[in-house]
Amino acid sequence: MLGPDAFQLLCLAVLATAWAFLLRQGDDARALARDGLLLGAGAWLGEQTCIAWYAFYGYADFWWVRLGHIPLLVALIWPMVILSARQVVGALAPNARGLASAALVGLVVTFDASLVEVVAVRAGLWAWAEGGYLDVPLIGILGWGFYGAAASWWLDRARGPWRLALPLVALPLTHGLIQLAWWALFRWPLRDPATLGPTLFWAAFAALALAFALRARARGLGLPLDTALPRVLASAVFLYLLVTFDASDDTWLRWRHTALVAVPYLVATRWSRAPAPALAAR
Repeated sequence: MLGPDAFQLLCLAVLATAWAFLLRQGDDARALARDGLLLGAGAWLGEQTCIAWYAFYGYADFWWVRLGHIPLLVALIWPMVILSARQVVGALAPNARGLASAALVGLVVTFDASLVEVVAVRAGLWAWAEGGYLDVPLIGILGWGFYGAAASWWLDRARGPWRLALPLVALPLTHGLIQLAWWALFRWPLRDPATLGPTLFWAAFAALALAFALRARARGLGLPLDTALPRVLASAVFLYLLVTFDASDDTWLRWRHTALVAVPYLVATRWSRAPAPALAAR
């Protein structure tokens, strides 16, 4: 099994590969670098304040350089999470604009985060203060999507120097959505994951994602291979962690969840080379 240092080196290699794929697709390198820095800064600020204010989760001690509570590597990964989600939306729903586009990006990030969370928590990369679906409270997974939606909305809306305000704009929007979800849904009525029937919930979410992918393919759309391959590499890291888990009663449930996330992407991907949608145009 990979040790902590080897795992982080592997993450850096996958991240560098993902950036290489993104840059070779013809987008403006300077604009991507700027947006990446803004997304990373906003993600760091969001996570730092979430941990400091809510104390609802925390990272393991083995992570390398930290900025406050947050490993620097995590802040570096966040931009690719959102930029890749924006590519997925651009490929499968090219006519989505404004709040509709932001909401779809948030859903893609939430869908991706559901896989990352159930594997990463089991592997001990971080831990939550209370349990939930496969040891992850649902609001923890939704928090990823809230930031993704808020940040993507600002990237689509802001022009010129206003774009630099992304970290400060996304912060209150993310916290507002977290608080709304917490007090409306998760503080009392859905605090216990058994109340929701979480496996059925994620099965329904995956079914909707599959229907969305099938509809896109029927319209001649699809996820370009250059967009899919970096996502496959990132998923392979977590699949490796899943394979190397010690056997436990819930390991097969995590495999089932992994399959639920994977199938819509397999259907959505065009397994031949085609240009990816330009992020600069979004």
